Amino acid sequence: MWTRRGFGLAAGAIGATTALGVRAQEPLTPSDRFLQEGRYLPQYMDLKARAAAGDPAAGGMLEQYASFLGDEATALADTEKPPHPNLQRPDLDDAESRDAMEAILEGAARTSIVILNEAHNISGHRSFAGQVARALRPLGYDWFAAETFMNRQQDPAPSITLYRQGMPFIADFGWYSRDPVYAETVREAARLGYRFAAYEQMFDQNAPEGSDWEAEIAAREEAQADNLIANILSANPGAKVFVYVGYAHAMEKPGVGGTWFAARLKAKTGIDPLTIEQSFNWPALNPAHDAPHVAAVLERFGPTAPIVVWKDGATIGARTHAGQMDLSVFHPRRAPVSGRPGWLAADPLRKPVEVAVPPFTGLALLQAMRLAESTAGVPADHFLLSEGQTRATLLVPPGGYGLRLETEAGIQPMWGTITVA
Repeated sequence: MWTRRGFGLAAGAIGATTALGVRAQEPLTPSDRFLQEGRYLPQYMDLKARAAAGDPAAGGMLEQYASFLGDEATALADTEKPPHPNLQRPDLDDAESRDAMEAILEGAARTSIVILNEAHNISGHRSFAGQVARALRPLGYDWFAAETFMNRQQDPAPSITLYRQGMPFIADFGWYSRDPVYAETVREAARLGYRFAAYEQMFDQNAPEGSDWEAEIAAREEAQADNLIANILSANPGAKVFVYVGYAHAMEKPGVGGTWFAARLKAKTGIDPLTIEQSFNWPALNPAHDAPHVAAVLERFGPTAPIVVWKDGATIGARTHAGQMDLSVFHPRRAPVSGRPGWLAADPLRKPVEVAVPPFTGLALLQAMRLAESTAGVPADHFLLSEGQTRATLLVPPGGYGLRLETEAGIQPMWGTITVA
């Protein structure tokens, strides 16, 4: 029963609501919406359409994003072509090679910072980074810092610094960590006891507006070195740090673009890091498309596992990277295994599991979701299926997984679970 007082309160509340109005909302871009919903296919399809229409920015992003989905043909499209005729093979008559992991561990024992690079469109580099992190841990390496991790300037926000074993590994930790191979590398590092740090340039560290590209590079490299010192070394002077970067950031000497992160960190700390190049040394899908220095190394040494190669004390590599880092890693060409990349199947922690696939139409992404993370985390493994495919092989570490499909219509409910011993 309404009383005068109750009616007055209700009227006042209605009036207050009317006065406040509807709260303003900021619309999500399609890209942000796909990210928030944990969807990969719409982003992939949008980038493919824009790239096909001639958008150069979309073309570059597509190569990176395709690597997240296991679409190596698209990810490597820019390099899958005959090498330029002006590029000559290096003379490797007196070159030397050695097992990559043995050389890395020997060098890592003499320093407290190891810096490994990647090409941002090659998921296989992230698998190797996981193996390096695994090998470094017994030497006392206890920090994992990566270029991809977002360096948060505002709280509250998801931060890799808080990530520990058993927590969902979310896509918002960084751009490249949306790749399930990268996510598994970080999950394993957490299991091994690594702590995590971001060191990327923040907005207030940008070069002044209107600066040329060399000034912008210098500002970013300086900021990265300062941030890694502030976020790890200042409070942990005895820390042993594994740093995972892209491309030239691992160069110890000035080169094209100026003085990069590794060189600045060395100058600021007095620590001579072990720097490792792999970004331009990956075998092409078609051997005829190998870069000349890659073709020369594979022909000369015929590796069955990653090796490091040097001559006269200088690393063998692409023109811009040769001699700029301590070690230069070359990966063997591996044949696919059950329709999956040979490099992924070669990881001893991953086990092959064949599963039956429910019927689907159009594109579909088979995903193995860690049950311990529900659906909040990045998949442990996923890849694009061929139309009409009814069976597929997942490559996953031990654990429990829920199986689902992402189709063009959206993410489908999980249809089953598997346990890998």
